Amino acid sequence: MEQRITLAPNCSLTVPGARLFFGATCLFSLSFALFFVLRGFWPILLFWALEMLALGIALHASMRRRNYSQIVLITDSRISLVTRSRHGEAKQEFARHWAKVKLRSPPRRLGSSRLTIESHGRAYEVGSFLTEEDRRVLAERLGRLVGGVNESPPLEVVK
Repeated sequence: MEQRITLAPNCSLTVPGARLFFGATCLFSLSFALFFVLRGFWPILLFWALEMLALGIALHASMRRRNYSQIVLITDSRISLVTRSRHGEAKQEFARHWAKVKLRSPPRRLGSSRLTIESHGRAYEVGSFLTEEDRRVLAERLGRLVGGVNESPPLEVVK
């Protein structure tokens, strides 16, 4: 029996939707900028261009993030982690019997925690894009599935 957990960022905006949003925002804000330009405040165009550049960069980063995913596959003897990103696919494997799940506190007060699967001096981060609450829930679920070191609980359907 095996358990599969698929993780992906919540990217509900599609590429055509992002283009439409960006174009509509540019036109809407340009109409206000032109209103002030016609009254002699021409430097406003520079600030409008900088603002639209920042929005375009943020949308581009968001669209690139949608290609990222992680699959955690837990079998009776192995834990396989497959990470897909724009750089390709990376795979990590751990012996389930020796692996442990750790949720590490943030190093800074306003930082985010890190969820790792560790074994034999190797650690691999899981769900770095998740919210704190989702990361805690995933840590509990993985903890039940993986168990502690020298402990391999039976794989049952966990809901």
